[in-house]
Amino acid sequence: MRLFFKLTAIFLFTFALAACQNKPKAPARPIAAMETLRHIDTGDVVGSVTQSAGAYQWAAIPYAEPPIGDLRWRAPRPAKPLNTVHEALDLGVRCVQRARSADIHDELGTLVGTEDCLVLNVWTPPLAQDAAKLPVMVFIHGGSNVWGYGGQYDAQHLATRYNLVVVSINYRLGPFGWLAHPALRETANSEDDKSPNFATLDMIAALQWVQRNITVFGGDAEQVTIFGESAGAHNVASLMAIPRAQGLFHRAIIQSGYFTSHTMERAQNGVPRDSGWDYKGANAVVAALNPPAGLDNKALADFMRSAPAPDIYVAAQEEAETEPGAPLIIADDILLPAISLEAAFDNPSFTVVPFITGTNRDETKLFNIGNEHFVKNFLTILPRPRNAKTYDLQAEYESAMWRARSVDTQARRLGASGGVPVYAYRFDWDEEGSFLGSDFALLLGAGHAMELPFIFDGFDGFPVGNGAIFPKSGAAERDTLSDAMMSYWAAFATNAKPGRGIRGDLPEWRPWQRPDDRLLILDTESDGGIRMSSEQISVGSVLTALRDDQRFTKIVQKCDAFLGVKGWFPEIRAQVEKITDSLCEH
Repeated sequence: MRLFFKLTAIFLFTFALAACQNKPKAPARPIAAMETLRHIDTGDVVGSVTQSAGAYQWAAIPYAEPPIGDLRWRAPRPAKPLNTVHEALDLGVRCVQRARSADIHDELGTLVGTEDCLVLNVWTPPLAQDAAKLPVMVFIHGGSNVWGYGGQYDAQHLATRYNLVVVSINYRLGPFGWLAHPALRETANSEDDKSPNFATLDMIAALQWVQRNITVFGGDAEQVTIFGESAGAHNVASLMAIPRAQGLFHRAIIQSGYFTSHTMERAQNGVPRDSGWDYKGANAVVAALNPPAGLDNKALADFMRSAPAPDIYVAAQEEAETEPGAPLIIADDILLPAISLEAAFDNPSFTVVPFITGTNRDETKLFNIGNEHFVKNFLTILPRPRNAKTYDLQAEYESAMWRARSVDTQARRLGASGGVPVYAYRFDWDEEGSFLGSDFALLLGAGHAMELPFIFDGFDGFPVGNGAIFPKSGAAERDTLSDAMMSYWAAFATNAKPGRGIRGDLPEWRPWQRPDDRLLILDTESDGGIRMSSEQISVGSVLTALRDDQRFTKIVQKCDAFLGVKGWFPEIRAQVEKITDSLCEH
């Protein structure tokens, strides 16, 4: 995934934002509404009422003590009692990260956020305190595990339309969230402190908070669904595999996730640059902080915890002004006792929860739009594919491999026997508009993260105007598809199966176990509608199809596609090179 972890200047439409918009002012702080006053285990919190949907919203409720000072790189501690009524109003709290083009209120590339960031947000329909228990959905944001925050995702419509309690969480990012250094392990105060998966422990702590407190928000602690996108989906898969996390949730949704993990050795010593994952490793991060020579483990750990957060962030960067290498769950024999994340699902000691896993048909177009090898920029800001046909083919095979690894392989592993209810999907919507000659239906299509506005009804808040992405001409069918997707997600959260949606009026989404129905295609009526497909693929079938594909006019184009597949999925390097050694020049 060579480009996946270097998203600066690649994430959605930086060019359009730079060309057409000035940074808007941050939204006004909501007004506290006393009807939202609730008593949680640490004290009283009051939220606000959203203007659009009339949802009750609580923002930035602390679920753990700030991981600062001596608590940096330790397991999260319980949140301290609130001395006064806490006004839970600020959706902008985030952990340390660089601002992206999607962070429309911040200057691109600036270091933003704080280590005091272990908070969560809650949305509910307008409920009385003694309301009936509702299904709970806990969203884990994406962003390569180095950026993003729960408050980016406005869940008011999902909560009010489908009678759900929706929670989004923050967790430590980058080197603050995952760091496998011996000085930290050997000076730990507890077994949990020895784990390098600090952010994963944050997620577990947030889910424990949900178990303790969600009933006062009208939620049912016995009906919790975790869902996430991209790195957030990877984190969902990690929680599914961790024995410690079992019982804290009851179903899971993996949107464009991945099941790759790091060994302790790689997390500590780094991943070779040509492997595709570009992870610096904890030893190199700490060395870049220039600690005094001769420190013992305790003194070195103290030095690390006293270093300014910006220095740690810079030390973790692969190169100047880039992102830190994107972390993965680490097989630490504490949280994750198996040799890898995938291996944890082979013979689990617990019952795996029902889950949905899916990808978007054109996942990698979001990243290839920033790749100069495939795209040129007209007037420096407006992208044009160098060759439209090969641009499509490149993404087709990279995205098919993403699906093969994250959907079909995992569904076969867990669902083929019929023991685990598995539901699979592919998101195909590709009806974007154009802007000054840039055709976004081609450039982005059903790209990575494009399903998120459909799940959260986030079209109005999308950071690019001018109809470039969501033209008015397709709004009716787009909104119908969005409503259907939200209905399926809500039905799964309610019944542990998506079925015909929450109202029972949609095409039936049947489980993977059926031989004639493998996955649900999500698309508008104009492009075939929502329908089941019997197609299944594998790593081998994708590589064979690429090898035999006659649509490439030059061998170098096919070799670029093989290189892209190998770069995104280095774990299949040997299978790729078995073909390319005789096909491509080195």
